[in-house]
Amino acid sequence: MGLLWSSHSREIGRTGLTISDFVDAAISLAREEGIGALSIRNVASRLGVRAMAMYSAVPGKSDLVALMVDKAYRDLYAEGDEPDTTDWRKGLREIASANRALYARHEWLHALTPVRSAMGPYEARKHEIELRVIDRIGLTDFEMDQALTLVVTHVAQACRMESQLRRERMDTGLDDDEWWVQAMPVLERVYDPERFPLCVRVGTAASAARNGQFWGQEIFEFGLERIIDGIGALISNRGAMENP
Repeated sequence: MGLLWSSHSREIGRTGLTISDFVDAAISLAREEGIGALSIRNVASRLGVRAMAMYSAVPGKSDLVALMVDKAYRDLYAEGDEPDTTDWRKGLREIASANRALYARHEWLHALTPVRSAMGPYEARKHEIELRVIDRIGLTDFEMDQALTLVVTHVAQACRMESQLRRERMDTGLDDDEWWVQAMPVLERVYDPERFPLCVRVGTAASAARNGQFWGQEIFEFGLERIIDGIGALISNRGAMENP
C-alpha cells in the first residue's frame, strides 16, 4: 500500500527509469504477450535494464500487479465525464459501460485484479466517483457497497466470458456460425427432444434470439437490468414498509 501511494516519478537507481515507466512497460507486456509473460525479469528485459535494479523499487510480482491495476483505473473517468448522479439507474448503466470499455482496453485486468484490493489512489478515486451515483437513494452504506460490487462483478464476469470466447475463436479458427455447422450434426443426434424438452426448446429460442452468437450485448444488458431492478425493488419495499 505504501508503494501504491508513493511517488511513481522518482528515478530507480541509476537506470534513468521511474516506477511509472516500469508499470507502463508491464501493462504493454501483458497486453501484447499475455499475463503468462508477466514477470519483473521480463519487464526489466523489455526496458533494457537488469532485473535486480527493479527489485529495489518493486519488490515482487504482486506489487507490480497492484501498480498495474491501479494505473489502469487512472483514466477511467475523465474530468466532466463522471457517471450521472441525478438518476441512479442511468448512473449505474454508465458505470457498467465505462468498466466494460476499460476491460476491453486492458483485457488482462479481469484476470489480475485481486479480490482483496490494496485500493491505490486511482482505484480509490474510481470507487468514490461510482459510490456518488447511489448515495442517498435509500440504501444503507453496507447496501451501497454491495450494490456497487454486484454491478462491477457482473461487468467483470461478462468481460471474462467475452475474452474467453475471443480466445476460443482464435484458437479454433472457427467463428460461431462455423462452430454450429460442425456441432449441429452431433447435437441433433444426442439431444432427444423427448428426453431434454426444455434444453431443446429454450436452447433453440436463445440461439435464434442471439443469431447463433454465444455471448453478446443482450446477455450483458439483461443481467445488468435485473440487478438494477433488484436494487430498485429493495428501495421500494423499504419505503412501503416505512410508510404503510
